[in-house]
Formats: sequence, C-alpha cells, structure tokens
Amino acid sequence: MALYPEVQRKAQDEIERVLGPGRLPKMADRPSLPYINAIVKEVLRWHPVAPMAIPHMSTADDNCGKYFIPKGSIIMPNIWAMMHDPTTYDDPMAFKPERFLETEGHVPEMDPHSIAFGFGRRICPGRFLADNTVYLSVAQSLTVFDVSNATQDGIAITKSPKFEPGVISHPTPFQCSIAVRGPSEEALILSVEQEHPWEPSDASDLEKVGYKIDTSVPDKISSRR
Repeated sequence: MALYPEVQRKAQDEIERVLGPGRLPKMADRPSLPYINAIVKEVLRWHPVAPMAIPHMSTADDNCGKYFIPKGSIIMPNIWAMMHDPTTYDDPMAFKPERFLETEGHVPEMDPHSIAFGFGRRICPGRFLADNTVYLSVAQSLTVFDVSNATQDGIAITKSPKFEPGVISHPTPFQCSIAVRGPSEEALILSVEQEHPWEPSDASDLEKVGYKIDTSVPDKISSRR
C-alpha cells in the first residue's frame, strides 16, 4: 500500500461507499467488495509466499508439451514464473488489482488462486483459511489505517521492494508509516477489544507440565504435573 497509494485510496473509497462508517468489514461483506477481492488476488500473485511450491514426484511416465517426464521424477513447480508470465498477466511486475476486474473491453486475467496454493494431492490444506485471513487483513486494515512511506527529515523514504529467497519468501526489512485514519477509526479499533476481550493466558498452567521417560517400560512416556 505504501508503494501503490492509488490502490489504497480506491480500496478505502469502496469500503466507505459499501459499508459506511462505524463498522469493520466481515466475511458476509466479501461479495459486495469486488475491489478488495481484486487486491487479495493481486497480493497472492504479485509475490507468492512459496515461489517454488513444494516438491512433487511423478507417479507415472508423462509428457508436458515437448518434455518427457519419467516416473519418479522430482518436479519443482515455478509458481513465481507462472504468476509473472507476461502472456498471462499484463505488466506482471506491477501491482494492479484492476487486472482481475471485468470492465467494458477488459476480460479479467487468470485467477491466481488456481496456482498460489499448489497442485494436486499436495495442494495446501489450509488454503481456504489463508484466503479468508488475507481478505480480512486487507479489508479491516484499510478501513482504519493509512499506510504510506516512512519519512526522514521530511522526505519520503522510497525503495524498490526486495524479497528473501527460500521455500518461504519473506520481504526484506523495510520501513513504512501506519497511522490511524481518524478519531472514529480509533474508536472502532478499541471496540474490537470490547467485543473480543483478551483471555487469561495459560502460561502459568503450562509451566507446571513436564514430561519424563519411564525407563522401566521401553518406549513409554509418562507425564507428571
């Protein structure tokens, strides 16, 4: 949002127009927020969390185009390349939620949900929870916060985004400014704690729990409190 403030403004305009003031978006609001849903799709596409998915093994000889894949081959799906294929996504390095909206003369580009969570029997079992969590994070955060570039000596700090390599790819450390949008949004944030109060911690009970090995019976573990 700091890199693409125009996306943030469009998202906040949609939230205010559809929901009005005084409440946070919920799951029931999702069908009424097409631009927020487009942001969720672009979040998944722009930089996939698992850019190479996880390894798969072919269970039989197969062909993919001109390539022969013998049984037992280890396959690494390059999800990042698929998500940035210019024949599938226009200007793939840019963050453009509009690519997923149907307008006059524009057909939505391929939904990244079909790729982002993997494939086949090894597809992510938590994909529905993850998708809903991203939606709520985007919608509720943009309802109450403004995200912008951090400033130093009155000058905005802008840097190109960089990401760490690995099975799970995180962004490298960066600075940004997150500010409450106004007094009514601050009250809305505080109201969440009233609706969902913090529960007492179980830490004190967990400290009393330990485990010891009973050597009189092989492979037996007994617990003591």
